[in-house]
Amino acid sequence: MLMEPIAEGSPVLSAQSNELELVHRSQQGDTAAFAILVTKYRPKVFTRIYRIIQSQEDALELSQKTFVKVWQGIRDFEGKSSFYTWLYRVATREALEWLRRTRPLFVELNADLRSPVADPNHELQKSEVQKMVVAAVSKLSPKHRSVIILKDLEDLTYLEIAEILHCSVGTVMSRLFHARRKLQIALRPLYESLL
Repeated sequence: MLMEPIAEGSPVLSAQSNELELVHRSQQGDTAAFAILVTKYRPKVFTRIYRIIQSQEDALELSQKTFVKVWQGIRDFEGKSSFYTWLYRVATREALEWLRRTRPLFVELNADLRSPVADPNHELQKSEVQKMVVAAVSKLSPKHRSVIILKDLEDLTYLEIAEILHCSVGTVMSRLFHARRKLQIALRPLYESLL
């Protein structure tokens, strides 16, 4: 059975057309159109940046900086990817650049270490494990830390990560391999103590 073409009035096509129209109007200098795009994507941009840098105040500032950069460069947007992918790439680069400059000591991981039995010692152990994992990740280079976050926390594909970081899929795979290996070595004492 052949797929039917999307009808002109379908919600999918109108949403895409609407976004393309907003981008086109923004490229012509329409600030109201750009404000609609900002309102639509502000929560996603903030969340993306916050997950990378783990600082709410700095994530708010970098979100604003991201939208300023996007506004300044929107005329250069060629539409080779979706607007959201382009925006996401700018936001990720801003966050990674912030990491390079500041090298924060804290990166939260969603380490799900729940026990079926409520035990105060377990909560203490969970807290200690999370601290050790956070410390190990924070010692990674920004290149390695970013691929760990984008792949293991954000669950992006290798291709998406490559687009965001402007490198090849092979480079992403290599960085991820080396980052995981470094974490494995750093966390070996923890693993052995839990056995």
